[in-house]
Amino acid sequence: METDKSTSIIPPSIRWVRSLIHQRIPQIGLKTKITFLVILIVTGVLLLGSYLDYHFARKDQIDLYLDRNLYIAKQIDASIPDQKMIHDLPHIRDEVEEWLLSRPSLMEIDVFLFSTKGWELVVSNSKDVHLTPLTLSNEQNKRLKKDKYLSTLHDVGEERWLEVIVPLHSGTRVIGGIRVVSTLDEAHSYLSKKRDRAVILTFSSILVILITLTMLYGKLVGDPIQKLVEAMSRAEKGDLEAEAHIQSGDELGKLGRNFNRMLKTIRETHEQNIQLLRQVNQFNEELTRKIEVATSELAKRNEELRLLNEALFESQRQLSQSEKLAAVGQVTATMAHQIGTPLNSISGYIQLILQDGNLQPQDRDRLKIIESQLDRLADSVKDLLSFTRQPKPQLRSLDVNEVLEELIHLSEPWFLARNVRFSVTLSPDLPPILGDPTHLQTLFLNLITNALDAMPQGGALTIKTRQVPPLFSSGDGRWLEISITDTGIGITEESKKRIFRPFFTTKKMGEGTGLGLAICEKIIKEHSGRIDVESEVGKGSTFFIFIPVFARNKTDEQNISSSLGRG
Repeated sequence: METDKSTSIIPPSIRWVRSLIHQRIPQIGLKTKITFLVILIVTGVLLLGSYLDYHFARKDQIDLYLDRNLYIAKQIDASIPDQKMIHDLPHIRDEVEEWLLSRPSLMEIDVFLFSTKGWELVVSNSKDVHLTPLTLSNEQNKRLKKDKYLSTLHDVGEERWLEVIVPLHSGTRVIGGIRVVSTLDEAHSYLSKKRDRAVILTFSSILVILITLTMLYGKLVGDPIQKLVEAMSRAEKGDLEAEAHIQSGDELGKLGRNFNRMLKTIRETHEQNIQLLRQVNQFNEELTRKIEVATSELAKRNEELRLLNEALFESQRQLSQSEKLAAVGQVTATMAHQIGTPLNSISGYIQLILQDGNLQPQDRDRLKIIESQLDRLADSVKDLLSFTRQPKPQLRSLDVNEVLEELIHLSEPWFLARNVRFSVTLSPDLPPILGDPTHLQTLFLNLITNALDAMPQGGALTIKTRQVPPLFSSGDGRWLEISITDTGIGITEESKKRIFRPFFTTKKMGEGTGLGLAICEKIIKEHSGRIDVESEVGKGSTFFIFIPVFARNKTDEQNISSSLGRG
């Protein structure tokens, strides 16, 4: 009942706006979303920079005028003789008038002396017929007598004036004060031009970004996607000769090549099925002719056999369809693995931006909308992941510390968003190994993801590398150990026996496919290594990865590559 009441309180106009947003946002194209996000970030940065620049420039201008007024007042104070100042008033008036004429920004200069009644004005000169009245409070009088200056900003009509009052000395004794008033029109004019230039720069940047993104997106993303969609459409209509000609080496290029290989596999399977069907039909025809010559009982059995053959053909057709779906699943899994990591990084940085307390409500709502769409894409990626065959590793000499540092830097916003403290201890001067950096990153990323999932309320994640004594018989007997430790819920002894099996998972339905650790084990075997796990329920788990170190020479690299090719 409470839910119904709270829902009825919401005005119909707000419900209409919400429904419109939910209907329209999914229809916005990827190009528009990326462009909007980039423009939003750049505009925010430019506006913030312009505001800070304007604020500091305004302060600098006021400080500049304050220093000028203090300098003029102190010069006048220094030029007044210590004795018989009252008899030298014409000289003081002449000097005050010279200062007013030499400084266009000066509006008024007053000289006053302290008296028993408070203070007495002795010299006053102004460019304006309407003199600014001199008023001093008791606190200001005390401050002047302590040999400290006063400064105040006044709004006179549409102008802003700066008033500075410095002590007037007779020797070391303060006997009065000198007031200097100047206008800030020049400063305001300078700041207005600066603000106009910032506005022009902001809109020019937005225009350049729009043009650049439009040109680059069409060439780098739009055209490959269009080719892939056209090839899929032809294949859907039955044209198995269709191909997506995408020459780029990025994820879209890999997706296109995997799609072409999938169609080739389907085409070859289809041809084999047709040939098998022809053989079955020929066998059926021959068998039918023989049965027709035989008795009616044989004819009856022939009919039964024909029905069985049709059922066999249907099973083969269903098997072919399953192979097609498996090939499609392989392409889908490749795409999901390639785009999953950048989605997590973008989501992490958006969560960091949302934690900033200086965001405007409108900007926060927009970022939340973007975050919800990223979550939706991440959920789709999780649903698409499957156990696929990894391409053969391209082994080369590499530093495992560099692979881990790059991955940790990429995952840092992820750790902060999950409230996970992480520490890294990478042993320096580790010898190089022969490995595939992409496959190793996949291995480490799967283990880190599992560690974070095991700590839903936050915790500590520790990554260490070191060189260990010989474990098995290999090249020079040296091994590297990489350990990833979490303080999560831990793994039971029964689960530890099965965690590396495909499709085994302890997560809830829809949260995991049970393929991550199976992929990890496959990758580490491709690198002639070993993976172990130690865990205690309620305290956490530690995964140990052992990779052999080989001498850095071409013979070893060729032996490793050839052995993997045979495997």
